[in-house]
Amino acid sequence: MTGYPTTHTLMGDEYLSAIREQAIALNGTSVSVNLIGGQTLAGTLTYVTETLSGWPAGGNQWPNALTVTVSTKVHKVRLDHVSSLGQG
Repeated sequence: MTGYPTTHTLMGDEYLSAIREQAIALNGTSVSVNLIGGQTLAGTLTYVTETLSGWPAGGNQWPNALTVTVSTKVHKVRLDHVSSLGQG
């Protein structure tokens, strides 16, 4: 995994922001996702905005989970379960 530090030492919102920024940068690429429990998922990352209904009209938000496709199986992983994320 290159270019992205392990972020599990950051706290709260900083931690989630760091994981979110990495997911945005790596969207659509092959990644390794290390989970807090010690497991690793290697596959294609999908992390895109969700359209909000209601207010603000036409607004978007980043989801609290990312999707990793390993072979043909899709895994949805909450951001707070990710210890690190990197290309590869």
